[in-house]
Amino acid sequence: MTPLTPRESDVLLLICAGLSNREIGKTLHIAETTARDHVHSLIRKMNARNRTACAVEGIRRQLVS
Repeated sequence: MTPLTPRESDVLLLICAGLSNREIGKTLHIAETTARDHVHSLIRKMNARNRTACAVEGIRRQLVS
């Protein structure tokens, strides 16, 4: 697996907390579209089908606690 960037790690934590792209953007002070791009990148890197599977995979790989 390609390592996550620090920002992707932040986004993964927020996905696991159940935040939407809009909420992630507000929390990290980035545009919603940028948050969406980070989410898509994570889904691709985790080889997941969607953001829920991405969160599950992140927990399984112990990338979030």
